[in-house]
Amino acid sequence: MNYIGSMKKFIGALLLIISIGHIAAANGSSDKLFPSFSFDRLRPSVTQSNDEISVAMQKLELLYRLVDRDFLFDIDYDAVYESMAKGLFTGLKDEYSAYIVSQEASDFSEETSGRYGGIGAYISKHYLEYRDFSKPETYMVNITSVFPGSPAENAGLKAGDLVSHIDGEPVDDWEAAEASKNLKGEANTPVILTIVRGSSTFDVTVIRKIVNVPTVSIDHLDNGIAYLRITQFTNSTAKQVYDELKQFVDEGMSALVLDLRDNPGGVVDATLSVADMFLSDAPIVNINSKNDVQDHIYRASKGTLVPSNLPIAVLVNKGSASASEILSGALKDNHRATLIGSTTYGKGLIQVVSPFGDGYYTLTTSQYKTPNGNDIHKVGIPVDIEVEEPHIDEEHMEEYLLLLNSGVAKEFVEEHPEYSPENVELFIDTNVGSDPPLERDVYRIMIRREYLLAIPFESRPIADPGYDRALQKAIDYLNDVASM
Repeated sequence: MNYIGSMKKFIGALLLIISIGHIAAANGSSDKLFPSFSFDRLRPSVTQSNDEISVAMQKLELLYRLVDRDFLFDIDYDAVYESMAKGLFTGLKDEYSAYIVSQEASDFSEETSGRYGGIGAYISKHYLEYRDFSKPETYMVNITSVFPGSPAENAGLKAGDLVSHIDGEPVDDWEAAEASKNLKGEANTPVILTIVRGSSTFDVTVIRKIVNVPTVSIDHLDNGIAYLRITQFTNSTAKQVYDELKQFVDEGMSALVLDLRDNPGGVVDATLSVADMFLSDAPIVNINSKNDVQDHIYRASKGTLVPSNLPIAVLVNKGSASASEILSGALKDNHRATLIGSTTYGKGLIQVVSPFGDGYYTLTTSQYKTPNGNDIHKVGIPVDIEVEEPHIDEEHMEEYLLLLNSGVAKEFVEEHPEYSPENVELFIDTNVGSDPPLERDVYRIMIRREYLLAIPFESRPIADPGYDRALQKAIDYLNDVASM
């Protein structure tokens, strides 16, 4: 069965976004455009001439002609048109709908290159019209996911961090595209980010690099357990997943860990194709639109790539959003996998993205629900097994940052270059003591990150359960299932 081709029925003429929000790649090119899950039937219909829209347009034209006749100065007609178009979408009062003017359009469509010069993270930012200065997440830059091995990860950034300043400049009045632009720069140059994490605020210096965006990575764990991580759904993701899963199946894997943590979403037809590899003639997602006639339940085709009796654990967290929630929700509701980690982000709206004139527009046209009919928007998908990751209490953040920025970890790695569990524990014993203010795993992860920086990226461990509580819990769970 051609699992990639079997989902072609979902592809049409418009583009649908299924991602966290007004998103940009914090690397070099814009990441607001997440193509493509489309329906020809979702094309907007022509409105009758005697309705409210026609009356409003007549009034607007009259007002525009009055301005044109009487305004003292020259009129930039292109600028006026773009302002009117932006105003139309602003009036919808929907944070996910907007008109992208022509000067931003080239940035808007650059995402698919998959190679950036920057920090190696995805960011999102509310449109300026939806800022609420009592809520920092609405006017600051949100880090939605961090690429493995990226400069952002190496600097200790993580999904959920807020950026208030870039190189000392406040981001309050910037759109996502401008924030992305300010994160660009020559490779090996620094950019200083002011991070807000809880009630703590601190500066982090990130050294820009040329970042190849990863989407699929694999590893082999003990007892025949396979590990597959998807960091984003792109046009090539389904093919990569198919190839890796087929290899795992041919090798006779005993179980699978599917890691969707910090996956912000992406191309929905890629997600559907991946779901089709696990499910047979089962519902994947419910799409609900303005008109009932446009509602649809998408089902997997008959047959699977992965054996139906193979145990699967799916890792998710608050950075798992949109398209990754479609996949995790489909596997959970069909009792095909056990979700481990923490509740997902909760983004259940779908936006059409389409060129219009010299610009683009994004418009919320539908929402999706899981196969059981659960509306996960602003709620997320709860996990079956909760795992609390290591965290830093706000009261201890300052002393943690002092240690992180002191260079002690770097000096230790230079003196003890072999990456081993013994050296990791030695670092804690000699630099933190037997009764550290933070849980021991925080320091273990700190020194591990420093060791990884000294290892070529292609040689770094992909799955490292000794430093990953959720992954270790998944392995324990799958081993328990196998012993039953």
